[in-house]
Amino acid sequence: MTAKVVECERFGVISDTHGSLPAWKAALALFSGTDVVLHAGDVLYHGPRNPIPGGYTPADLAQAINEYDGTLLIARGNCDADVDLMILDPLVAPYVVLWWNGKKIIMMHGENFPVFRRMALDCKADIAISGHTHIASVVREENTIFLNPGSTTIPKGKDPASAALIDYLGISILTLDGVLLHREEF
Repeated sequence: MTAKVVECERFGVISDTHGSLPAWKAALALFSGTDVVLHAGDVLYHGPRNPIPGGYTPADLAQAINEYDGTLLIARGNCDADVDLMILDPLVAPYVVLWWNGKKIIMMHGENFPVFRRMALDCKADIAISGHTHIASVVREENTIFLNPGSTTIPKGKDPASAALIDYLGISILTLDGVLLHREEF
């Protein structure tokens, strides 16, 4: 587990980059003005040398992540292999807990969503972040807002590739071009 207090006005949330350097760069451009990023897992792609479309390898994304000079918190996804973790400098944990603006935030990849949901509700999380499904959504249940930013690389469902921004007013899920898809106010 990684636990941290984060002090910033807003931060970015991504998931399921699956080794895509262009998707990472597009998300960082979307997050302009913040230096905090949460990644809900499936960072690379079953090994750093496996090529992905576009002529990049996951090792290219690992290098960019290692060079990122802001705060980056990562929850390990089901596709994050041990060999991937050997080339990533940020700590990758099964789940992340942080406190931001008086809100308790928990993050897991979400491959076992019923367990994650129960944990979020039981610990009275204000925001629960997961990925895994590649489907962007923001849903309020009881006093917890469940956020899945979608996938920056391999979106499923009706929405295109996406990421999320969280600020003092609420949560926005945006396309990588900055078009608002979903919004939930606090």
